[in-house]
Amino acid sequence: MSPWVLPQGRFDEESDFLIQPSLKSSFQLGSGSGEWRFGLKGDVTRMDFNELDRFNVTNYSFGLNGGYQSGRAKLLFNAGYASTGGVNRFVGDLFEQTSVSSRLKGEYNLSPKTSLELSLSQNSITSETGGFADTSSTTFLVAGLWQATPLIRLGPGFRYGLRTAEVGGSQDQELTVVGPALRLDYKLSTKVNLTSNMGLGFADTPSGDDELLNFRVGLNYRASSLWGLNLSMIRDTQATLFAGGGFDQVSSYRFGYTRKIRSARLNLGVSYEDRAPQGVTQVVAGFRDSGFLNYTASLGLPVFGDEADLSLDLAWRDFDTADSVQSWSGFQSGLSLAWLF
Repeated sequence: MSPWVLPQGRFDEESDFLIQPSLKSSFQLGSGSGEWRFGLKGDVTRMDFNELDRFNVTNYSFGLNGGYQSGRAKLLFNAGYASTGGVNRFVGDLFEQTSVSSRLKGEYNLSPKTSLELSLSQNSITSETGGFADTSSTTFLVAGLWQATPLIRLGPGFRYGLRTAEVGGSQDQELTVVGPALRLDYKLSTKVNLTSNMGLGFADTPSGDDELLNFRVGLNYRASSLWGLNLSMIRDTQATLFAGGGFDQVSSYRFGYTRKIRSARLNLGVSYEDRAPQGVTQVVAGFRDSGFLNYTASLGLPVFGDEADLSLDLAWRDFDTADSVQSWSGFQSGLSLAWLF
């Protein structure tokens, strides 16, 4: 049960207690070198408020993942469906949506030092709350990689992206981004691993042509079985969920620290998201031109013979928009219990 405080600014502050039980399951098939592997996973979470029952909702998701690996080729794929709802910082009320996503990534070794890599990802979101747009995103990347040193692998690539905001009828909007990319991997040891992709996209938008920088960087440092650090940085263009349409360039940064304390797990994190509308827009510009700072801490431990996971979660969130009246900050805490099978 957790005290829940709605943020100030756009609407009045309200406090309540939230009960949030969840069920999680995963199943894996396949083993051995050169074989296909398949996995299934599912998650059901119920949010029940003590007084603010208009926010009560059941969230669920399920997914399929798999892969194949031989001496020269590797293929990984995953697909998922999710129905989610909750208090959205842009909507200012309960917002519900369904999403369908898929990702395919393949790699083929041309020689001991060269390889060809390709990836295709897709995500479609349908807004179940009236007055908001349906959006979709498709990204294709192909790159040729060269093992420059035993630690560094890099090479040029090509990226194509399509973003769609389905605002109804002939008003549907599309944004196309095409341009060169650079892939770089650095693996010092089993403790340090860096994967990155950076590119310059030449965009064709409803408001005119533009040049947009995109990147995706992931850095993991696993000092020992007791603790580790991780850093992620992502910049890309997204279609806005507001019914009037438009596209935003979104930059997100997250730093995390994990620590094992006996049988418990401590997770600390700080993240920041910057959202900047592209082109000329009059659609809720105050919310779209914004920054979101988030501090999180959680302490989890297995209970009931490792069949359940008990977690204490704390968060401080600060939402800063171009319109100061719409800005807010607030503290949240929660105690959750998840059954695993």
